[in-house]
Amino acid sequence: MSAQLYGGISLDLNDGPIRTEYTRGFDGKPTARLILGEGTQSVAISVTASPAETLAQLQEAVAELAAWQQRQEMLHGLPEVA
Repeated sequence: MSAQLYGGISLDLNDGPIRTEYTRGFDGKPTARLILGEGTQSVAISVTASPAETLAQLQEAVAELAAWQQRQEMLHGLPEVA
């Protein structure tokens, strides 16, 4: 039986750490994970079986989020119009 997630998970990243972890699973096979946050306030995403195309999509999504954040910062610096 494998674990299944029902519903969504929300994690407010704020300035929390982001790291990668490379270990060996219980079966001795290499594993790779992307970890957001730390301790009990973390989410780990296994990328061990992810194809390169999926990781490229993740990279593109993060770049899109970074561009959105930059636009928000620029807009925040503009004066409000009544």
